[in-house]
Amino acid sequence: MNRIARRMRRLLRRDEGQAGFEFLLMLPVFFLFFLLLIDFGVSMYEFVSATNAVREGARFGAVNCSDGSCTAAEIKSKVVAKSGGTLSNTGEVTVAWPSGVNRGDPVAVKVSHVHSLIFFPYTWTITACSDMRLEQQDSSATSGGSGC
Repeated sequence: MNRIARRMRRLLRRDEGQAGFEFLLMLPVFFLFFLLLIDFGVSMYEFVSATNAVREGARFGAVNCSDGSCTAAEIKSKVVAKSGGTLSNTGEVTVAWPSGVNRGDPVAVKVSHVHSLIFFPYTWTITACSDMRLEQQDSSATSGGSGC
């Protein structure tokens, strides 16, 4: 009986499987962190793409809208084209000339894009806005609307 008790104590004191067990406990936490990291990276890509596209659209409106053929639809399509695939339709883009269409007045371009995470059921709205001053007179654009 004494010999069996000594063997049992020796078996209970061994810690050969401790590292493996701790790894199994931490594996779900590491996996969750990795998935969140991927979702955060994709979210930042979409935010930066939308911001750059809005800036490009506002610049296009400020510089190229002097020939009388500039419309809000043309600026919206330019924003969608410059978004790198982040924006899929022009319904997410708004264009306004809040102070009029004279030289020096701003053209404001705004994007509201609903972003959903890849691995988790959560969505939020990415909003980007840019306004730039019209460099030349534009007789075709309609004034009104709100700025950024």
